[in-house]
Amino acid sequence: MARTPRGEVVDSDEVGCVHIVQRCVRRSFLCGVDQATGKNYEHRKTLIQERLQFLARYFAVDVLAFAVLSNHTHGVLRNRPDLVKEWSDKEVARR
Repeated sequence: MARTPRGEVVDSDEVGCVHIVQRCVRRSFLCGVDQATGKNYEHRKTLIQERLQFLARYFAVDVLAFAVLSNHTHGVLRNRPDLVKEWSDKEVARR
């Protein structure tokens, strides 16, 4: 059975929390030591954390929790429509 699209579940006018998951494809490694190649990708964990914090500011999202694992990430995010309502058209275009 197909999953209901988030656009139909989440009301963009109300503050809400969602759990997101992002996976790597083709057995790729996101971070940690790749057992197939022996390469260490642990440095990516910090890059992902910094990028998530950076993007959250621009999209009016609070990052409540996140985890970066070897081949996928989890995040618990809260949307902030109360902040978005305060933005001018110029501010939205800038973001």
